[in-house]
Amino acid sequence: MTTTLRQEIDRWETELSNIADSSQTDNWFLEERRLAEAQHTLVAFRGHILPILAGGADAVVVDEIEHLLDALEDFRNDLFRTVHPIDSHRRIAETVAALRALANVALRFEQMPARQPS
Repeated sequence: MTTTLRQEIDRWETELSNIADSSQTDNWFLEERRLAEAQHTLVAFRGHILPILAGGADAVVVDEIEHLLDALEDFRNDLFRTVHPIDSHRRIAETVAALRALANVALRFEQMPARQPS
């Protein structure tokens, strides 16, 4: 059974893959690729994934995702500056990877059977 959360995460992952493919075939600059990844991730998580998680996922996981999204937004904004930190590209890639890992944790929580009170 495919859940709404699984569908949204799959949609996000597919779009990240499309961004990677387009960036190679169209010879994007690294800044363009990381900016697109950051922007898409922010929209996908804040608009679709977090609202689903807020209803049932572990509060710690949701809180960590929110912190990572705030950081990702800062890194994305750095790329808009003419002079940006040299490690902005790496930080965006690391943050997206961390979000990917936490999304998988959230999916595992969703798949766990509900505990019965003792």
